[in-house]
Amino acid sequence: MPSSELRKERRRHVGDAGDKDSQHVVKKTKFGRKEMRTVTRTSRRDTPKEEDLIVEQDVESDDEEEEEAVVDKPTANDDALAYSALLTLLETDHPQEKKKKKVVQEVQQELIDVIEDDGDDDDDEEEDTITEKDMKLDDDDFNNQFDAFNLHFNDDDKIEKIIIEYNSSSVKKPKLIEKSIIDDYTKLDYRYDLKSVDKPINFNNLSSLLKYHNVKQKINEKFQEFNNKLTKLELNLINSLLSYQNINFQYLDNELIKQNYQTYYLLHSLNHIFKTRDRILNNTEKKNKVLKQIEMGLINEEPDFRDQGYTRPKILILAPTRNSAYEIIMKLIKLSNISIIDNLSKFKSQFYDDFNVDDINDKKPNDFKEFFKGNSNDFFIIGLKFTRKAIKLFSKLIESDIIIASPLGLKMHLEKNKSNDKVNCDYLSSIELTILDKSDGLIMQNWDHINTIIQNHLNAPLKNLNDLKIDFSRIRMWAINDQFKKITQIITFNKYTTPELNNLVLNSGSNSKNSINLLNGVSIYKPIINDYNNEINKFKLKLIKLGLINNNVKLKQIFNRFETESIQNEPNDRFNFFKNTILQQIISKTSYNEGTLIYIPSYLDYLRVKNYMKQETKLSFVSIDEYSSQSELTKNKHFFSNYFNNAKIMLYTERLHFYKRFNLKGVKNVIFYGLPSDSSFYSEILNFIIENKIKIDLNNSKMILNDNEEDETKEEADQLDLNLCMIRIMFSKIDFIKLEKLVGLKKAGQLVNGVSEMNEFN
Repeated sequence: MPSSELRKERRRHVGDAGDKDSQHVVKKTKFGRKEMRTVTRTSRRDTPKEEDLIVEQDVESDDEEEEEAVVDKPTANDDALAYSALLTLLETDHPQEKKKKKVVQEVQQELIDVIEDDGDDDDDEEEDTITEKDMKLDDDDFNNQFDAFNLHFNDDDKIEKIIIEYNSSSVKKPKLIEKSIIDDYTKLDYRYDLKSVDKPINFNNLSSLLKYHNVKQKINEKFQEFNNKLTKLELNLINSLLSYQNINFQYLDNELIKQNYQTYYLLHSLNHIFKTRDRILNNTEKKNKVLKQIEMGLINEEPDFRDQGYTRPKILILAPTRNSAYEIIMKLIKLSNISIIDNLSKFKSQFYDDFNVDDINDKKPNDFKEFFKGNSNDFFIIGLKFTRKAIKLFSKLIESDIIIASPLGLKMHLEKNKSNDKVNCDYLSSIELTILDKSDGLIMQNWDHINTIIQNHLNAPLKNLNDLKIDFSRIRMWAINDQFKKITQIITFNKYTTPELNNLVLNSGSNSKNSINLLNGVSIYKPIINDYNNEINKFKLKLIKLGLINNNVKLKQIFNRFETESIQNEPNDRFNFFKNTILQQIISKTSYNEGTLIYIPSYLDYLRVKNYMKQETKLSFVSIDEYSSQSELTKNKHFFSNYFNNAKIMLYTERLHFYKRFNLKGVKNVIFYGLPSDSSFYSEILNFIIENKIKIDLNNSKMILNDNEEDETKEEADQLDLNLCMIRIMFSKIDFIKLEKLVGLKKAGQLVNGVSEMNEFN
């Protein structure tokens, strides 16, 4: 479909949906802001509304008087523009009109065709070769008893012994063997209690670490550029990477780690690719010589050269946006020291964009600016193939060494082509390293996509065996025996962790389809949160500096614990506590009857609360979520901020806040139905009250200065005393990970295990 037709289709849907929650029918007026939009989305892909066919990033202006405007950003060329526009019409399971269903299906197929067209059509590429020098170096690696690559993937006898021991063991989960304090972090080291498993080794300097793990010389040189700058924390992280441990690393506010962690895991990835390639090429040369000797009758038996899996792709990197993929690939190119890059111009035209949030609104939080800069589209998949002299971008996935994709793009490609004989979807069958970059962003997009990929597709048995030219004498025995899940490495880097991420690396969820990494276990790195650097204390210090709170003025935050017996019962227990306790306090105990914001992290919880309030109460409320149209957002925000419209309560979802970071006006009370996934959201939500307070005080000061007696009544109505604001935070013992970021580790334990079910912070 041409981009011009897509824009027409998009405009037909703008602003045509009304708000079903509002109890007022008013003539539609122009509220809103002038905004520039880029292609992205604010909602899950699995349950979009009709309006979500318009998938755009809206960056809000603070000027309420500006009118809405849709500005299409130019891209590198018309094809790229049409392609980007097509990406807005993807997966949908919600009931739609037949016409719209047809449009979506056509666009989905066109998108998949575009992905397949990106493949490498050069079937006559020269076979890669290995130099005599590299052959000797690989022989040295093969004979190195400490080489991490050998130990983890090529020592078939040891791997078989560990797997047999694990299968006969009654304990299937790793146990915590060491808890250490490193700089301002806690490192938790988990290992399987097996006799054949090696104990962890720590290093005091980078040189000894790299030498021990026998890192490739050119990778060693790149690592050495950091030698005099590395902290102890970074040294431990590099050791965990090169040891092939599963890793969950939270960088939170650690700017040094945020700046360097990609470089560390990319160097680890390059080391893995280069070692794999040299081993395969070296063994191929050896095998050819052996075959000639057999032909000549000099020897009778061919030795084993087991050095690979079934397919070429070895590394999968999942990233949330095209811009994040662009940054990863450009860093990878720089670190590789390879100067010939095929399809680089094509890559830049499809992945690069110079969009900067600051150009539209410089008041957004820094993490928002970072996440949504550049091309924030979340549908992509690209293969990278390494030869001795070049990196080929957009290589066929089945012929790639590294695959970089968004969860949505990868899932769509796999599911849409599973019955397509022309497309081989076995490219994930032999993945050895899986890296989730900016995992917090992946969670906000849709964690179900990650689950589908990890559990159903990653290291799954081959489906198109006949399409592959496989020399089974080269396949590792543990691969033939389908033991990938017991060997492979999974790494996640994220601003904050969640139970889902911990379960992924620890394999401690309700299923057993994740990597268990028998040989080297798991390392979890989490920042130490205490009484001083927790989110509540940082927010309090900010208010003190602004002069808004003191001994007489406080912003009281009441944490209410509800009891629950299990994760399965928790949603019902939370809802009942809200319905029977918190909602009654909103009705009877608020000093300000208007301006109550209810923040709800889970969309399912949001729907449940919304339906209950609509059907079972007479409360006047509006609601906005990630599926709301722009007209709904504008109208309901106005109803809520303008008290004369009588919308006393607003329901507000976490995912909408992540994608929009609105500065909601008129907020006087806040109810956290659940703890925010990102602790910084807590301060951002409470800041709505502070902004409202500052605005009211400023307006009142102007009235006094102008001695405007006619507005005396209005002046009285617009007072906001922070002492009278109601702030309630609902939590249970299951929320401990989130609670720790807000109040610190010690106080989180007290809140969860203490006698009192209600605790006040101010």
